[in-house]
Amino acid sequence: MIDASDLFEINNTYFNTAYVGPTPKRSRDNVVQLVSRSMSPGPEDLEQWFEGHDRVRLKLAKLLQVPSENVSLSSSVSETVSHVANGLSLTADDEVLLMDGDYPSMILPWLVAAKVRGFKVRLLDLSSFLDPQRLLRELNSHTKFVGCSHVMFNTGATLPIAELAQVCHLHSDALFLSDVSQSFGGLNLGHAVISSVDILVGVTYKWLLGPYGSAFGYFSDHALARVARTHASKLSSALTQSHQNMLNYTTDPMPGARRFDRGQVQSFLMCAGLEGALDVLLEVGLDNIQAHNSSLVELFFEHLPDGFEVASPHDLRSNIVCVKPRVRTSQQLKSQLAASGFELSIREGMVRLAFHFFNTPKQVQRLLEVIG
Repeated sequence: MIDASDLFEINNTYFNTAYVGPTPKRSRDNVVQLVSRSMSPGPEDLEQWFEGHDRVRLKLAKLLQVPSENVSLSSSVSETVSHVANGLSLTADDEVLLMDGDYPSMILPWLVAAKVRGFKVRLLDLSSFLDPQRLLRELNSHTKFVGCSHVMFNTGATLPIAELAQVCHLHSDALFLSDVSQSFGGLNLGHAVISSVDILVGVTYKWLLGPYGSAFGYFSDHALARVARTHASKLSSALTQSHQNMLNYTTDPMPGARRFDRGQVQSFLMCAGLEGALDVLLEVGLDNIQAHNSSLVELFFEHLPDGFEVASPHDLRSNIVCVKPRVRTSQQLKSQLAASGFELSIREGMVRLAFHFFNTPKQVQRLLEVIG
């Protein structure tokens, strides 16, 4: 088990990382130090703030075990998905397959783009994304894109995204994208997953423990060749990066996934906080974090008393646990737990618990005592 007591200052029993992760002390210290320096900034400080943006990219790439040139930095999942929805070459005969019930960030950009550009969007039920063979039956020669979350925000169910991506590649011309906001950082995605998908997107303020308002994208080389840049900014354009070349207007993009970066570098305070969080995750190790989190989930289900409906099947469980009491409402249970110092969420009528590496077996045991 991991002892993270020196890494955080959490004043309650926090089981709500699926909503927003707590800030590590390392992040706070980074931000405090940078604020002090920014009160009287010099030219060298400005350069270091830009360098912080690049260090975040490098550390995200290291966690993902991918080249940094394939990583983009944005403000949200919907921003990156919008780049794909507008940059992928689609005609009126083409279709996009999405999962009905998925998080809005995965759906809304495609609905808006389809309204403007005229391609078709088809929403499939969850069963088509749980079984690759069922997805195969939905593919046809007009399918150009398939997307779904890796872990469902409202059940904690984990979808077999590597197998789904392989089906798309073997039997269609479709790019496959997955939102890993509710998995990456609490789980180690691993080479099998990352090498199979075309695009990964995710926010950094949940399981990656960074500040709110930041996200990333991973684009395979195949995806970079398929998705055109449809927005322009100084940050994403070649030649204009230097203050000496700002008036050398060009439509040439920055190389790799940088062409999909947000229009301005992330706030230096955000970069400082996110860098501190990524340092913690790199030092602890995603394999260790995944093993720790899995043991907490197993402990919870091993001793969960009768009287609860469980949302996610046993073989699809992640670090998110969603349960519903049968003899009282979820809100009543949440209020009882809040009175005992537990922080959690309700999603779609279910009590949602999220176990991360700063949680302990003792906390889970106390939780079970309260709900029992």
